[in-house]
Amino acid sequence: MTSTSADAEYGNAFLDACESGNLSQIHEAIASGQLTPHFRNEGLVLAVAHGIRPGYKDVVAALLAAGAPIRPWVRNALHGDTMEQDPAVIRLLFEHGLDPNATQSVDFEPADSTTQTGGEPLLHFMSNPACAREFLSRGTDPNATGPRGETALYCALTNDNLEIADLLVEYGAKLEPKLLFTTIRLRWRGPDTRIRERMTKFLLDKGVDPNQATSEEWGTPLHLAVFYAIADIVKMLLDAGADRTVPSTGWRYHGLTPEQLMLARNGDGVLSEKWQAIISLLQP
Repeated sequence: MTSTSADAEYGNAFLDACESGNLSQIHEAIASGQLTPHFRNEGLVLAVAHGIRPGYKDVVAALLAAGAPIRPWVRNALHGDTMEQDPAVIRLLFEHGLDPNATQSVDFEPADSTTQTGGEPLLHFMSNPACAREFLSRGTDPNATGPRGETALYCALTNDNLEIADLLVEYGAKLEPKLLFTTIRLRWRGPDTRIRERMTKFLLDKGVDPNQATSEEWGTPLHLAVFYAIADIVKMLLDAGADRTVPSTGWRYHGLTPEQLMLARNGDGVLSEKWQAIISLLQP
């Protein structure tokens, strides 16, 4: 067997140990001097991806102590293979030089690059408040965006994660009024269909002014809520001071008030109970 094939066989056995979390075998391989940097670095990617599982924090610690660097695929694995992560794993990476404002890698980034690129901020992938706090407490910008133009707060709202959303606001996330258009249009697969109401209520409870939100398509959030006939959100917006008389400046139903939009959408038919509830809210 050539030295190259022997190294590969040894390295693949090491990766199997990283995959299974066999810490004693990992320590043995590191101490042997036979492990090439390539396999050591790949082992860190596997360990970080499995970080939420029992014992993998120790695997990550061993590999970092052995000199495995935090390169693109480590950053990409940080959210965990089930979109869950142990805050202790994140702390270990910070202790070994992870940038709090790090991003995921992009396709053109060299595999051995240690510099940051223009991918999505890692904070956007944190679904556990304790993990998100590890970033935010170290100065991560809560308003940073990546190629998609989305903020961490946008991600939290669209993923029905109020704990993360609340934490982001605590650390200075901007409560943009236009987010109301996002929350009103949310859809959720499964039996829970009230994500729109929860996320809209969150924004309004935080003081977002519905009259400061405008859309080229809809005009105001109230017009959009009326279009979708979401009575609970119509009431929330009105209770928050939304102007029920303002004409839409959007290209849909341009120039119509919310009540006029409702009548136009309903046509000449008799108003159903759903629409009766909406019109009763809109009338002073």
